[in-house]
Amino acid sequence: MTVRLRACNHAGERIVLRNDSFELMQFRVSGTKVTDPSALPPVLPAVPKIAESSTVKTRLLTVDEYRSRTGDSMYMLLNKSHWHMPVTENPTLDTIEIWTIINPTDDSHPIHLHLVRFQILDRRPFEPFVHMMTGELKFTGPAAPPDPNEAGWKDTARAHAGMVTRIIMRFEGYPGRYVWHCHVLEHEDNEMMRPYDVLPPQA
Repeated sequence: MTVRLRACNHAGERIVLRNDSFELMQFRVSGTKVTDPSALPPVLPAVPKIAESSTVKTRLLTVDEYRSRTGDSMYMLLNKSHWHMPVTENPTLDTIEIWTIINPTDDSHPIHLHLVRFQILDRRPFEPFVHMMTGELKFTGPAAPPDPNEAGWKDTARAHAGMVTRIIMRFEGYPGRYVWHCHVLEHEDNEMMRPYDVLPPQA
């Protein structure tokens, strides 16, 4: 959707952007000339990296698609598990984990974790067929660091087809039940969503 407004023709007005169902946004056009002294900083603050050496657990987790004999997608799972199955990811509050997301599918899946922010460590290509047949991770190239726009804090990471994506995070906040899922609506509605439990620290 593209909106072009000539402010000189609408000075002092309030313009509402609508679609067929909702009011989406309101523009308030100043009646007088506005000077904006703000400027982007020349350099963004550095984000301290979470040390891999501080990790207490590394999890291997798969992104799975199951198809019919005609090639139609039947259902999609995370770590070969349906939503109602027992929880298998149970990190402890204030600990650091690496989640290694293995994607043997033909699709890129934006994986989103509730509660936490994380950092992307790297992505590495592997041979999906070998993994699906044997469970072995046979890498076909070197690990690549995240793109520059992914170098900071994230809550969603693209798990590309035929790639192993590693993310690292500290489970901060509150113990309880949260979810992780693919952020494609049709996929998460088709069971590509799992609960995970953040446990209280051990006494």
